[in-house]
Amino acid sequence: MIGIILAAGSGRRLGRDIDLEKIGPKCLLTIDNCTLLERMVSDLASFDVNAITIVVGYKADMVRKTCTKLEKTYDVRLNPVRNGDYLSTNTAYSLHIGLSDIHDDVVIFNGDVLYDRAILDNLLKIHQTAITVDDTKPLTEESFKVKIVDGRIEEMGKTVPVERATGEFIGISKVAGRDIGEVKRLLDILVSGNPNNYYDFIYQSLSKSGNLAYSFTNGLKWTEIDDIRDLRYAESIAGIAVGARGRF
Repeated sequence: MIGIILAAGSGRRLGRDIDLEKIGPKCLLTIDNCTLLERMVSDLASFDVNAITIVVGYKADMVRKTCTKLEKTYDVRLNPVRNGDYLSTNTAYSLHIGLSDIHDDVVIFNGDVLYDRAILDNLLKIHQTAITVDDTKPLTEESFKVKIVDGRIEEMGKTVPVERATGEFIGISKVAGRDIGEVKRLLDILVSGNPNNYYDFIYQSLSKSGNLAYSFTNGLKWTEIDDIRDLRYAESIAGIAVGARGRF
């Protein structure tokens, strides 16, 4: 199994309140003395993932330097690959780059997510392509919502009305090796149609053929970090990210 962490973005909203020019991309945010990137690498290594691709863009050299240290700490191979068009593209483009040489099962993280490790544990117990959906958190217009009907994603995106949504896709998912070819085809379509697309929409297409499972958070805590309010909430729940982690 391979890991992919999408960490190319510049975090413009959060950058209004903290100095990301100094810190680097959001995956290098330090919360409870541990960066988001280290948490993900540590957790993946604990599940015997021995190779992780990190798609970088903004402040790429800072991420590469951190990767060198993390490789030694966790005995895992880290492969930073650059999205040179990160300012004009979105996550579909980054994932398209990250998957280019991958044919095995892969776990995909958005690089700005803090999560209870049990969320990842529950996802990896599913032996097929699956996404993690928060089915308990109060939704807002900004939530990336999904409406699931009879196992299929009927609607997906920020424009889904809150009252119709099943929950929110949290940016942690798994693609089985047998589905990689189809995922790459779907990403080709998304990127050629609009390089600013979110990769999330590939899962709506996969669900139509029944090739998608769902891992629900059932109240386990997590947050993406888009702005300063999210960061403060992440700091308040940092203790939920359990598991022994090294320091560097």
